[in-house]
Amino acid sequence: MQAQRNVADDLLDVKSSREQVQKGVNILKNALAFLDSVPIKELAKTNAYLWYRRSDANRDLASGYALLGQNDSAVMALQRMYANGASSGVIQFIDKEPTLDAIRNEPDYIELIKKLKRDGALWNNTALNTPYKPNLTDAEKVAGLSLAWSMAKYNFVHFDHANIDWNQLYLDYLSKVQNTTSTAEYYRVLMSFYAQLKDGHTNIYPPDSLNAEFYSRPPFRTELIEGRVFVNQVFSDSLYKSGIVPGLEVIKINAEPVISYADKYIKPYMSSSTPQDMGIREFSYALFSGPANKPVTIEFKDRNGKIITRSIARTGYHDVKGLKTMEYKNIGGIGYLTINNFEDNTIIKQFDSLYTADIAKTKGLIIDIRYNGGGDGGIGYNILGRLTDKPFFTSSSRVLKQYSRPGSESEWEDNGENRWGASGKIFYNNPVIVLVGPRTFSAAEDFTVAFDYMKRGKLVGLPTGGSTGQPVPFILPGGGSARVCGKHDTYPDGKEFVGIGIMPDVTVKKTIKDLWNGTDATKDKALELLNK
Repeated sequence: MQAQRNVADDLLDVKSSREQVQKGVNILKNALAFLDSVPIKELAKTNAYLWYRRSDANRDLASGYALLGQNDSAVMALQRMYANGASSGVIQFIDKEPTLDAIRNEPDYIELIKKLKRDGALWNNTALNTPYKPNLTDAEKVAGLSLAWSMAKYNFVHFDHANIDWNQLYLDYLSKVQNTTSTAEYYRVLMSFYAQLKDGHTNIYPPDSLNAEFYSRPPFRTELIEGRVFVNQVFSDSLYKSGIVPGLEVIKINAEPVISYADKYIKPYMSSSTPQDMGIREFSYALFSGPANKPVTIEFKDRNGKIITRSIARTGYHDVKGLKTMEYKNIGGIGYLTINNFEDNTIIKQFDSLYTADIAKTKGLIIDIRYNGGGDGGIGYNILGRLTDKPFFTSSSRVLKQYSRPGSESEWEDNGENRWGASGKIFYNNPVIVLVGPRTFSAAEDFTVAFDYMKRGKLVGLPTGGSTGQPVPFILPGGGSARVCGKHDTYPDGKEFVGIGIMPDVTVKKTIKDLWNGTDATKDKALELLNK
């Protein structure tokens, strides 16, 4: 269908001849007749992507009719597009499309644009998109809570994990939001509201103007190991030279024991899917977050028992270096590839280049995604497509149907089987091991599910974060935003992993001794297995 649209679109241009335009129109009419055939109609009932191709084809057809001077037919094509469920976002395409200039003043076209704008105002919550101010009105606060409640009620796919009475919780929070005395306090209450849903892809985000107050943190990270909190990564050379180094234990934060501090000031506001995911959010990502203008006082203990108390600025560092997207080295004939995100489209080209330069010659490959928080699942699948010579299954998924009736319960729509093709140009056939852990999240878990299900090799490390899915975003009063997980993913055979984590074949737990000795027991185990 898309291929036919591409052919037609090349013909539907203001510079095209009448014969070319007519040819494009005929192609689209045939394509729509194909969509109207019984088997394709049946497929489209359970596949939104296929269903909305009819909208796209009618939009294209309107351009063809308008170019031919058949204005009534052009408007009717746009009306069919609208009736098929086209979203208000289509305005940005049709309102700027020069091929439709001939029908701009048609009364039915003008009325259609009005309908689309009304839909956009309703579903994009235009009236609720109010600007930031230090303290929102009570009406804005209640409206924001109500929107967050309703968006979750009609879109959230993991209420079975949350195990709460969502309607009663909404009633409980009405007085809480009205009792807040600032926008910052209001957003903390909203964050705690969504934290009750226990999902890492369902979050409240404060307005950008409050980011410095909520998210400022010094450039080092900590980790909970054997029930104690230790520095494990330092991203600033100046901070490192000042004595903040991996291996220091965090004893207190602002004079309060670190565990109780985290449980009191961090955990209540963290949206998390699993205990291991919460451990990362509470003791790694957010532990030192706070206002940019307020240093954090931390009491450390070194491995010799010496206590060190430091007041550390949350901002002002000019030598911060984050994790590289991809790193590679050859360890005794075994390739060791670290991929820290799936956000950069150049990853695939980098892999292909590394394959030619070295990976192809190795006797085994380790892919380390322990620090990969996700991104675009397609990037990960493209890497997997280079580790096989046949198509493979990716996660199965289902979504809630986009309608409801008073008193009715949720109905589900199955997205069906999903498969991804082999690369064809590259096929690495030697043993592969993937390293995973609780920071392996979102699209990195999609990668892990597919790798695990295709039985390409072993998973080594710790359970993953246990959260993926397509979030539904929306805007909140005062300039904040939120998202709700709107897609329930499983293994291709229906096995659950969201809210649980993907279990490794070989579990390796990090110890305090490993940290102090600078050893990586997970990587060492993978090397041992491949060398066997």
